[in-house]
Amino acid sequence: MRRRRGFVLAEVLVGTALALALLAAMTAAVGVEGRMLVGSGARAESEDTAQLAVEAFLFDLRRAGYGPAAIGPAALLEALADGLALTADLDGDGRIATDSEESVAWRCVLAGRRLSRVVGRQSLPLAENVVGCVFRYLDGDGLPVATPVAAAALPRVRAVELALRLLPPGLSHASSRTLLVALRAAP
Repeated sequence: MRRRRGFVLAEVLVGTALALALLAAMTAAVGVEGRMLVGSGARAESEDTAQLAVEAFLFDLRRAGYGPAAIGPAALLEALADGLALTADLDGDGRIATDSEESVAWRCVLAGRRLSRVVGRQSLPLAENVVGCVFRYLDGDGLPVATPVAAAALPRVRAVELALRLLPPGLSHASSRTLLVALRAAP
């Protein structure tokens, strides 16, 4: 029997075709994994952004109405479905400095897909890709107060709820957070 030396051209072509098919399958798998990784990163960032926004909201609501004097300032100056304005006498001088942390507003602009925290005169975007953002106001019995809340009805508001939904491009499900916070009790 004679031994063959080398490969026949057909064997080389079949081997090359198999190697290319395997390489194409591996490339497709890496591509899918890469898209999944990008999607997971976008989802995680959206969840983090929503959580940080509600934590900042909680921080502002907990100190709204603070004042070291016997009678603090009104916690709520404005109550709308898409925003609110809060005050606190943080330095204890008996006045609200409108250009400082003593005057804070929250604004949802759905047309711009943004939630902003306005401190004094400076607007700080907290969340982008906002597809839902609603402020609700509840009285002492837990019943809703109609928005916009009239100035005379502001003292009736005892709790504020923020319902926030973020949907970054490329994701199919929104990140949602809802937070209900009681306002500081009036003295």
